[in-house]
Amino acid sequence: MNRNLLLVVAFITVASLATAGPTGTLPKASADVYPAHAAEHDGTRIGAALMSPYEVQRVFGFDVDRTCLIVEVALYPRDGQERKVLLGDFSLRVADTNNVVKPSTATAVAANWQQIFTQKQDVKAEPSGEGAVGPHNVHVQAQVRVEPVDSPPHPASEKDRATLEAELAEKGLAEGKTSSPVAGYLYFPLLLRKKHIALQLDHETNGSSVSLQFPPR
Repeated sequence: MNRNLLLVVAFITVASLATAGPTGTLPKASADVYPAHAAEHDGTRIGAALMSPYEVQRVFGFDVDRTCLIVEVALYPRDGQERKVLLGDFSLRVADTNNVVKPSTATAVAANWQQIFTQKQDVKAEPSGEGAVGPHNVHVQAQVRVEPVDSPPHPASEKDRATLEAELAEKGLAEGKTSSPVAGYLYFPLLLRKKHIALQLDHETNGSSVSLQFPPR
């Protein structure tokens, strides 16, 4: 194999890796193994877990919990029936309120994380906004909390941001059609909430919805 051919092969390999989609995580044995679980109208079972800061650090190697809430979710289609997975069908809310956020992209989460750890001040704040989503015009308040940030020994570099983005993208829940169990992470903006208030994950598809409530923290 000559040098030019080797260069072409290397370029194709890098390009393939750069454009590869999410692979998600390995689904557990059943939806019932997750702390929150339920059945949807079509028989699909869904399980979910709200990750703790310790779990986030262990899985991603970064304290990205400072910039988002991470939920591991798994879908189990009934009897191998094909169904479509869309990130936009999910939302996270403070239980029994209209304080709702939709999933963020890996790019947005990593960029926000880098910004927090490179700015000089020790407090991060983002404006709140309102809107309507879904066929029933659900009220949305995209508020995030304001909290002190412990600065790392060194500011987050571009390499750190790229590494984190790749980790988030690879382990995120993959979109598309599936007839087999699938699992992955969803990344939500931080909700403005008091301590010991429960959060719930909503999944709406084909005109029906199911809610999974997480224990208060």
